[in-house]
Amino acid sequence: MKVMYTRRNNLIGYTLVELMITVAILAIVASLAVPIYLGYVSEARLHAVRQNVEPLRLSLEDFFLDNQTYVVGDWVPSGANTLETGALGWRPDGDGDNYSYSVTAGAVPITAGYSLVVTDMNDAAASVTCTRNINTGAFDCI
Repeated sequence: MKVMYTRRNNLIGYTLVELMITVAILAIVASLAVPIYLGYVSEARLHAVRQNVEPLRLSLEDFFLDNQTYVVGDWVPSGANTLETGALGWRPDGDGDNYSYSVTAGAVPITAGYSLVVTDMNDAAASVTCTRNINTGAFDCI
């Protein structure tokens, strides 16, 4: 008796090789997409900081014109808010309480300007430091 093996033409499903190729393609796409997405998130956070630094800078300059000194202080979410409760009355808007702000200045009379440090509460390494130089009139953020 002769046994014949026939191949079924209507197999349903995928082979292991096909599944491995699909997973490899998805891994490549994810490895490209995740860093780009994280870059967008980081840039959005920096944009929120820039939007808050400008009104703070203007408030500091207005106060300086009236008093010939800069206000020094801090604004920390759920913490010390001397920039808000003191003479300046400034509060960040739109940053979701994700940043702390600290203003320091030299001795009176102010000859150098001030420094403004903005620290991301979620990632302390991602901080921005802005410096105002009275002598050159420059305001630079790094």
